[in-house]
Amino acid sequence: MELSSPTNDLKARRQRGRRAFSLLEMLSVLVIVGLLAAAGVMRFGSSTVENVGAEGFARTLALDLMQARRRTIATGDNHYLQLTLAGPNVASYTMFRRTAGGDVAVDQTRTAPARVLATASHTTLEFDFGGASLAGYSVAVAGPNRSWTVSTVMATGAVRTAAN
Repeated sequence: MELSSPTNDLKARRQRGRRAFSLLEMLSVLVIVGLLAAAGVMRFGSSTVENVGAEGFARTLALDLMQARRRTIATGDNHYLQLTLAGPNVASYTMFRRTAGGDVAVDQTRTAPARVLATASHTTLEFDFGGASLAGYSVAVAGPNRSWTVSTVMATGAVRTAAN
């Protein structure tokens, strides 16, 4: 039978205490990640980050249009995106459902990112019970160096996104 000695107890406590990161190790990792992120922004410039924001807004708008179309087909109630303008540009939009009791917001309001210009052919982008769009809608989204167009086909309601 082996007796525990003070040396064995000390070794066991040290091994148990080394299972987690220390605060100093965590801070050094965060500093290194921060330096790499800053170097990436300096290398690619802020316009690249803004172009990514514009592309993300165009894709989100396209997905929300597809969601409005699907909800219209599923419920039989027209769904639409109501665009809010700031001058000629889209500032935000919200998805609504037309019901006999009045229009009801069915999703949160989405805001266009700063320095992203979005212009629309219509302020209401609506789908009927069969999933067709009530008009051929088009929204142009532009970042500093690139632009995208989100459009719908009137007869089918299909949503298309194209980089320009």
